[in-house]
Parts: sequence; structure tokens; C-alpha cells
Amino acid sequence: MNYKQEYIYTPKCYESCAGYCCAGFTNPNFKLIRSNFIALPLFDIEYQEYLKAGAINGMEVAKKSEKFKLKGGQTIILHWLHCDKKGLCNPHANRPLVCKLYPILPKVSSSGEILGFFNGTIFDLFFDDKSHPCTLIKEKRPAIEDMLKSNLTDLLKDPNYIFIFKAAQIAVEHLQNYIKDIFGTYIIDEIPQDKVALFWGEVEMAMMLRRAWNTPKFIDDINEAYENIARIWGEFLPVEP
Repeated sequence: MNYKQEYIYTPKCYESCAGYCCAGFTNPNFKLIRSNFIALPLFDIEYQEYLKAGAINGMEVAKKSEKFKLKGGQTIILHWLHCDKKGLCNPHANRPLVCKLYPILPKVSSSGEILGFFNGTIFDLFFDDKSHPCTLIKEKRPAIEDMLKSNLTDLLKDPNYIFIFKAAQIAVEHLQNYIKDIFGTYIIDEIPQDKVALFWGEVEMAMMLRRAWNTPKFIDDINEAYENIARIWGEFLPVEP
């Protein structure tokens, strides 16, 4: 993997949105989630590449690392970087994938074929494209999708990254469905004004307490995704006893 590769070329797009993607998600209804930094997730394979590339100044070490085991003993390690750079990361080329691919991530098949796209950060899941804070989503989404279809070709030859994108899609869909089961929708524009605070409160608790993901169905879906990919590419995650 060439960690310094760029996937989307949109010079100075931050001028049209006040740097929304790097500013931190501010919401007056949140009681626990802070807006003074952004938590960036990196699976272990990317984290090692990030460190090898030299990392970002002031973000050389993950603030938190978590380990999960699949049913077959395969180990997933997830590292969390806390970013407070507000877009002034240095070296800029060492940004994590979740930043370089923003504002969308690919929906992929087990063989690595791009099937579509979904909004790429946890808070963006609840916006309709027309009211999305990111100008690229509102005005240039087709062009962004074309760039990613072209530039992700090599990355999607690696089963690790296929799994990362599949896992991200599963996590997103489970969170959206969790909120939809409560409110009948997960789009904030469709929520009555007197329920907006309650909506964001449920979103915050769903994320902080992982209510949308601490379920047998989520575990089964992640395991199935891994098994389907490994069936094509062979085993690719380390197995611990």
C-alpha cells in the first residue's frame, strides 16, 4: 500500500463548507461526545502503514486500541487516533484513509467489486444528500464516486481492505436500523422539531454504549463477511488461540 496516495482531488473544497469535515461535529444535544477532537478509526493493517509512513505530527500514537475476536479465532485490532488539527495536519499526505476517502466509502462485494457508496463518517449517516453539510455530497457526489472507482482499484485487491469496507458498511447499517426502529427514520430532516433532541440523544447513546452493535446479529454479520471474503482470498487475519 502506498500510504501517501490521494484518492479524491478537490482543491480548497473546505472554503465552501468552513472546513466541516475537520472541524469536529458540534451538537448542543450531546452530553458525552466532545467536539474538540475527531476520533479516527484505523484497523491494524492500516495503522502499521500509517506509522511506517511517519504518522502525523502530534498523532504518533493511538489514544486507544481494541481487540476483537471472530468465531474462528481471527483477531481484529482497531486503533483510535484523536485528531484536533482542524485540517492543519502535517504531513498532510499521512492522513488516515477515512480522511482521504471522505465524504464517502465504497460498498464492496467479497471479491472487491465496488457496488455503490455510503456516507463515510458516523455523524453524516443521518443527513439527506440535499441537506448534507459537505458541499461535495450536495454538488459533486457523482464526480467523487468516479474518482474512487478509479483510484481504489489497487487497494481493493487486498482482502484486508475489502473486509474493512465491509465491516464499516455493516456498522453503518446496524446503527441506521437501530435509530430507524425507534423513530421510523434515521434522516434528521424527517424528525419532528420537538423530537430532535431526543433523536440526537439516542444517537449519542447508541454510539457511546454501542447499543447498535452489541447484538448477536451484528456479530453474525461481521463473521459472515469475513468468511465470505476468506473463501475467495484465503485467510488473512491472524488467529489467536
